[in-house]
Amino acid sequence: MQIYEKKMYICGKYNSLTKNGGNMKKISSIALGVLATLAVCSCSDNEVMEPVVSNTQTDMEVISRFVDVNETTNEYYINENKKTRALSYVTGSDWQDLEKVSPLSLEKYESELKVLNAQVAEAIANPNTAYMVFSVNGKTLVKKVKEDAGFDFSVANGVTAQTRAIYPTLNIFGGSPDASTGVFYDSSRTLIMDVAVNNSITFNYYFFEVLNPNAKPSPDDNILTPESVAFSGTGPLWNTRFTWTSYWDANVPNKGFKWEFKGKGTTPSSGYIAQCTFSK
Repeated sequence: MQIYEKKMYICGKYNSLTKNGGNMKKISSIALGVLATLAVCSCSDNEVMEPVVSNTQTDMEVISRFVDVNETTNEYYINENKKTRALSYVTGSDWQDLEKVSPLSLEKYESELKVLNAQVAEAIANPNTAYMVFSVNGKTLVKKVKEDAGFDFSVANGVTAQTRAIYPTLNIFGGSPDASTGVFYDSSRTLIMDVAVNNSITFNYYFFEVLNPNAKPSPDDNILTPESVAFSGTGPLWNTRFTWTSYWDANVPNKGFKWEFKGKGTTPSSGYIAQCTFSK
């Protein structure tokens, strides 16, 4: 009898352990099931989510479509409501691309716009600056910033260059000594200037100046007489053709109007920025 009770005790203990083991297995199975469910949900989320654009060059190109100019404050800013292309009115595809841009790329671009705005403000404060050119995706704005500038500068909308004369070319580089066409004479008071900005820098920002020291009254030795047109922009230069109209006083008897163009590159600080060619 004692032996039987001992066996029952042992069996009871064995049965209890077996029961507890069963519970542990059940709990483990539930835990594994939960983890598996979470894993499946995670995979499903990854499949639904759009991949984030991680290519910096692509990010910069996308952001540049949304840069705009505040014509009152003369500042560049990112306008999320800007309709960048005709397709945007229908599909909103550009805005969707903007949503995928890396936050680091957006922060970098905003920092660069602050630097560009500082350069614009400095140029406008400079008494030598006559006109300011703002260029963003979809438009180019020419703004006269000095009322005492006596020469005219404007976007040459619809103007077709017609010339047989060969004029000097102006190449502008960042950080290099000011380039110059040298002095030349022409019978025309008006010249057309075509500007080609280096494509490799257009998705960041650029800043350079084109000066015409002879587009002012003669004689005029005042170095503060406005003679510079400052170009600023981000993205491709939308309008590339401009018109210079000189002072009548720049007409030299028996020679024609005296011309000379100088270029000064600021941003980027090195390398090729733009080329200016002239015609009439």
